Amino acid sequence: MKNICSLSLVVLLIILLTACATTGNGSGLSLEDAIEQSAERIASELPHGSRIVIVAFESESDNLSDYIMEELTGAFFDRGIEVADRRNLEYVYRELNFQMSGDVSDESAVSIGKFLGADMVITGQLLKLDGAYRYRVSAIRVEQVTRASVIRLDVRGDAATQRRIAAIANQRTTVKTSQYGVSEDRTPQTAGTFLDRGIMFAKQGDYDRAIADYNQAIRLDPNNAIAYFYRGLAYSSKGDNDRSIADYNQAIRLDPNNASKYYFYRAIVYSRKGDDDRAIADCNQAIRLDPNYASTYMIRGIAYGRKGDYDREIADYNQAIRLDPNNAIAYMIRGLTYNEKSDYDRAIADYTQAIHLDPNNADMYRNRGNAYQDKGDYDRAIADYIQAIRLDPNYADAYYNRGRAYSMKGDYDRTIADYTQIIRLDPNNASAYNGRGWNFALKGDYDRAIEDANTSLRIRPNDANTLHTRGYAYLGKRDYDRAIADFEAALRIDPNHADARRDIELVRQWQGR
Repeated sequence: MKNICSLSLVVLLIILLTACATTGNGSGLSLEDAIEQSAERIASELPHGSRIVIVAFESESDNLSDYIMEELTGAFFDRGIEVADRRNLEYVYRELNFQMSGDVSDESAVSIGKFLGADMVITGQLLKLDGAYRYRVSAIRVEQVTRASVIRLDVRGDAATQRRIAAIANQRTTVKTSQYGVSEDRTPQTAGTFLDRGIMFAKQGDYDRAIADYNQAIRLDPNNAIAYFYRGLAYSSKGDNDRSIADYNQAIRLDPNNASKYYFYRAIVYSRKGDDDRAIADCNQAIRLDPNYASTYMIRGIAYGRKGDYDREIADYNQAIRLDPNNAIAYMIRGLTYNEKSDYDRAIADYTQAIHLDPNNADMYRNRGNAYQDKGDYDRAIADYIQAIRLDPNYADAYYNRGRAYSMKGDYDRTIADYTQIIRLDPNNASAYNGRGWNFALKGDYDRAIEDANTSLRIRPNDANTLHTRGYAYLGKRDYDRAIADFEAALRIDPNHADARRDIELVRQWQGR
């Protein structure tokens, strides 16, 4: 009897476990039903015509995430909710230095929502748990920075659903432009969709059409700070600094508490105009609002550097690196400052770190080569220039500086070859003709030196260095009158030209003057 009872308990336990396993795999919603239910619940909390942005959705594959976001877009669209064109997300991430990731913090999501003019931002997850799926969507109100709702739904994990999800994961989903996104041939109807299409044109580099759409967004919503901001970006990209600043001013006036990026981009324009004091003031404001944005310290550092305040400049680069230790550009520009201060070892250390972080950037090698050359280590300088040229075979500045290093080693033929390559790349490069002419003169080939100097002066008249080169070649030919004439001309242009002054005195001594 005891054995029969034990057997019955075992059978009952097996039946229960089997039932639980079956329930875990087969119960729950389909993925599409979960998407529809979440959209319905969120839409019910919003006025008709509200604008949202689906920022990110985390799942086992990018394709599956794209599919869910696209289906959510359609579900919201069907319920009268405007969804920001998510093809513009990459532009926002790039322009505003947000990190693209499935795991997006509420703060980052709200910031992205603001820069797409949304009332609400949506993030979500689809996670596999114990043979089933947990579908989760969070809705965050942009203005209040509060979660309006968090929706959790079970999606069944049976074999059919798993096959369906696997098929989606293997098939790339594209945004249905004609149905949900903006397009060139369909006129937007709202400020938000004009904003979307303006961003689309800006991505294409068509700033005139982008500005036209931002104008319409502002006409429909005169208090749209984001539309002013993007129009300011477009004007800045066209080089229209004054209109750009005017738009950033308006964005700051309309939204002063969320203006860190507006101040930052206005600082860039002021820096471009050479107004370093205003650039610094704007960076100060941006840092007050957002002290953790590394790029602001870099812009302020550049402005301090131009004012000759190298200590504050380096302090800002230090802070940028503390905030973003993998920022190769921050190391590079700090290296440039150390190089300017003749602290070549620290400059080389910074360039080396920049190369470690960005090994395919030719500028990094060129800059380190310059530091080695300034230090007098011409062999290492040449090695870095060779690497820069390998990465960018048309890098004229790397050829030029390698030529200078070869010249310092007395290898005039290689120097001439490098300057000849620059001339092939840019037949109007006056510096290359002058450099090649100087090295012809050092070789004693004075006629070619004079020919190159003449060509350089046709391209860039009244250049003191080139006049000195030609004078030196005339001196080599013992044509003293022409040599003196060129040295005197060089000194009229640059009274502090030491080489011209030295050589004219030398000629006069020879002539007994």
